Amino acid sequence: MRNITDHRTGRWDLYAVSEVYERYSFFRRGAVWAKILVPNIPVQNGVVHIVDNVLGIVSNTIDMLLMDNYRTTTLMRYINTIGQLVRNYFSATGGLVTFFAPWNEAFERIPEPIERRLLRDRIWLEQILKLHIVPAKELTTDEMTNETIVSTVDNRRMLYFIKGEWPKNNITYYVIGGGIKTAIQMENIAATNGIIHYIDRVLGVPYQSLWEILRNESRLQTSHWMLDNLQLRYTLDPWQVLTPQQNMTFFVPTNEAWEKVAPSLRNRMLDGNHWQALQYVYKRHILQGQALMYTDLRERTYIMMNDEKVIIRRRGRYFELYWPRGNRVARILEGGEIAGINGFMHMIDNVLIYEPDLRAAACSIQVPDILLIFSILISWIGPRRR
Repeated sequence: MRNITDHRTGRWDLYAVSEVYERYSFFRRGAVWAKILVPNIPVQNGVVHIVDNVLGIVSNTIDMLLMDNYRTTTLMRYINTIGQLVRNYFSATGGLVTFFAPWNEAFERIPEPIERRLLRDRIWLEQILKLHIVPAKELTTDEMTNETIVSTVDNRRMLYFIKGEWPKNNITYYVIGGGIKTAIQMENIAATNGIIHYIDRVLGVPYQSLWEILRNESRLQTSHWMLDNLQLRYTLDPWQVLTPQQNMTFFVPTNEAWEKVAPSLRNRMLDGNHWQALQYVYKRHILQGQALMYTDLRERTYIMMNDEKVIIRRRGRYFELYWPRGNRVARILEGGEIAGINGFMHMIDNVLIYEPDLRAAACSIQVPDILLIFSILISWIGPRRR
């Protein structure tokens, strides 16, 4: 038995789930879900539940299952906008596929300006829908681990997985694609031509600013706490992206990365007298005016927000940041990409920082300070000339 709750209305549906291990003489995993329409009918020798599906028998294609599900009406509208180009993958002649199908609730979380652009830009919409399709594979939750990486029909981007267990014995599977992490709500639904997993986010479509992501991501709470005291936080949280300069790529250190920094340096940065120096350090991790996905990264030199040079270089299958001035290296974590409405965030395993950064505040003079000093000099020199 599984209980699925609609977070918009608070209504919940109860499902009976039967595992299928073999179909049509092939060893294939999957499950048949049946919604309980009338529960708890007492009879002489037990209890009867009336369901809307025959358990243990797989007879529908992915396309038929999506059309019959009232939770995927918005998804079908988006698919029909593209035409048969994407829908052919779900037909009986499309071959085996695994489809991560967003619920209606997932589309309702998309900000209105992003949704309008998605419906207007057919090429982007096609890329987003293809990101949810794993070709030539029936991928069940038994095969999903923290090391699992699969290709998609989109070709450019991969899907990553997280197997979470909290509280104990309550396992939740997460899929990450296009910088968006989403939980699998209904898993392993078997069709004659593949497997469906229902998810509560649309992969590849941002719905939060970088600051909101930082606030909600458990692995980045140290950076969130530090940035909460800096003016830089307002740059990460625009109410609307109107100019290219508001887009950015943020290579954000994880909690573990800050633990690698020498305690003496970290404590002095946080003593309340070096906030400007800390902001200078974070600007070294931000590329302003460009929103780079993981697949957009190239081996080249970039000028960061604090006007320093940082080199991105490849080491095997990974990318890393190299800061020549401080001779520091930070690896970009694979699967650590997060998409926001104003850019992309990439988790790194080290902080580009060194001891002389503490003097950054002393070496920089703000424009208002210069004007104040200039006005005092004029007021003092003026009477002497008379």
